[in-house]
Amino acid sequence: AGPAAEGKAIYTRSACVGCHTIRGVSGGALGPDLTHFGSRALFGAGLWPTNVEHVAAWLKDPPALKPGAKMPNLNLSDAEARALAVYLIGLK
Repeated sequence: AGPAAEGKAIYTRSACVGCHTIRGVSGGALGPDLTHFGSRALFGAGLWPTNVEHVAAWLKDPPALKPGAKMPNLNLSDAEARALAVYLIGLK
């Protein structure tokens, strides 16, 4: 319920599902498996702590935070990025 459910809906209707696996939700093979994303202390090749602020910033514009990142800017709003971050952090 709440932001996590909204985040899951954003995940399933966006390009995320084409690249990332979340077991039981999607099976993309290009990007990292996100099934247990919330269990990670760090993300982005160990560059940032796994918290809502950092994950939402990453989701807003990955290449801005990590030049050369293969994940594109999906043009998410601040609210969408935050909801998606809450969902991903809840995956343990």
